[in-house]
Amino acid sequence: MDQFTALAKYYDRFVGADYDKMADFIDHKIKEFFPSASLVCDIGCGSGTLTLALLEKGYDMIGIDGSVEMLSEAINKREEVENGEKALFLCQQLPEFELYGTVDCVVSTLDTLNYLTETTDLERLFHWFNNYLNPNGLLIFDINSLSKYQDVLDGHCAVYDEEDVFMTWHSRFEENLCRHKLSVFSKSGNSYQRSDEEQIQRYYSVEYIRELLNKYHFKLVCMVDDYSDNLPVERSQRLTFVAIKEN
Repeated sequence: MDQFTALAKYYDRFVGADYDKMADFIDHKIKEFFPSASLVCDIGCGSGTLTLALLEKGYDMIGIDGSVEMLSEAINKREEVENGEKALFLCQQLPEFELYGTVDCVVSTLDTLNYLTETTDLERLFHWFNNYLNPNGLLIFDINSLSKYQDVLDGHCAVYDEEDVFMTWHSRFEENLCRHKLSVFSKSGNSYQRSDEEQIQRYYSVEYIRELLNKYHFKLVCMVDDYSDNLPVERSQRLTFVAIKEN
C-alpha cells in the first residue's frame, strides 16, 4: 500500500493544519534571522497549501514532494492563487532531492521528517539541507513529540463520514514506529470505490535532532511548541525548530 495516494484528495479536509499560523511564524522568523531571504524551498510540501501561502507573502517558492497525487492537488490550487504559476513544484522522493542552485530558507512541516523511518535517510536529508542552503540560510522544521505518539495517536481510531467520502483511520505506536492504516471509500455515482493505504512514522528524540543539527553545521536558535512563541511543555504534540546554517 502506498502513502498519500487515496488520502491526497481529502488531506486538507481531514488532516490539514492552521496554515496561516504556520506561514506567519515562518515569515516572522525569516524576517528576524535572514531578512534579505527571497527563495524558499518547502520539503514535503504535500498539497501545496503552505507553499502557496508563503508565495502570497512575497517569497519565491519551490515545493518538493514524493507523492504524485499530493502534487496534483498542489498544482490545481496553484491555478487559484494570484501569481501561482511562480511556484515551482517538483516530484522527488526524499531523502534525496535535487535543486538547480542554493536557496535562502528550507522549511519542512507537518512531521515530514517523521515519515523517514530509517535514521540513515534522516541523516541524508540533513546533508542535503546543508548542501542547498546559502551561508547563514535558515532551516525551519517540525517533528511529532513522544507525547503525541503515546498519548494521542496510539490506539487512535477516527471515522470521517461525509456525503462524498467515508474514511476510517487507525493508528498504533510501538517500538518507536507509528503505523496509520486508512481505508477511504470515495463515492462514484451510486457506489463507492475503496482504497487502502498505510503510513509509517518514526519517533525521533530532541536529543537526536540536536545531534544532527550539530553534525551538519546548524546552530539551533529556538525550539517552540508548534508554530508559536511558547516553549515546549511535557504534553506538547508538535515541536518546531529554527536553525541557521553556520559558515
